[in-house]
Amino acid sequence: MGLDSRMRQTAAAVVLSLSLQPVLAAEFSVGRVEVVFPTDDWREVVLPDKGRAYGGDRGGVIESETKLFIQAPSGEHPGALVLIRANAAGMRSGRMIYSTSCETSEYYFAEGDAGFQARAAHCLVVFPAYASEEVMSKLAPPVVLDWLRSSRAQLPKSMATIWSRHSVSTGTFLDVHVFLTPQAGAADDDTPDVKLPSGVLPQHVRWGRQLKEAVRSSVYSISGKLQIPSMDIKPHKLVLNLNPGN
Repeated sequence: MGLDSRMRQTAAAVVLSLSLQPVLAAEFSVGRVEVVFPTDDWREVVLPDKGRAYGGDRGGVIESETKLFIQAPSGEHPGALVLIRANAAGMRSGRMIYSTSCETSEYYFAEGDAGFQARAAHCLVVFPAYASEEVMSKLAPPVVLDWLRSSRAQLPKSMATIWSRHSVSTGTFLDVHVFLTPQAGAADDDTPDVKLPSGVLPQHVRWGRQLKEAVRSSVYSISGKLQIPSMDIKPHKLVLNLNPGN
């Protein structure tokens, strides 16, 4: 076998080996949180953050950081936007006490804590898909709107919203806003064991619950590692009855 032939075989083997490698995850940081995305097609945008103010017997500001992460697949529009805000340090003095009410309404699905004088607070909210401009104007924080206008980012026609947040008495907190296409979500086909408001998709609730557990684990872990669940993109199933009389 000649040298050229062996080199071609070696090159082919290298290409095959690379093609069989798993998709690499992307890793970033926000405040105390180490963020790990399931795929490597994400980029970050650092947004202004003046810290989170708190009151009570002693007032102050918790140093925090906010970043927007954009999934940039091969298509024209991003598949998802993930806004993450987390504390960079704990409170200097005192403790936080929370009074919360995380309940489902006719417009969105919610589950989490409800009560008064609690040492921790968590809430997951899942909204239906609406026109992207309406979603961003009503559900996105102002810093995201400012960046979208300045960057002239092109969004898909419609996006759903999933919001998970968790805070504890030490001042450690993590807020994750996810804006994603209706076709994204958890891969399983089972339906959540709750009645969902009109327009709220089961795959988004399943994925939101996965995110909720990831956010909770991040808040209570020393490293703050946040493992973003896999966002499987698949079209809606369209079932046609070709024999209406049957």
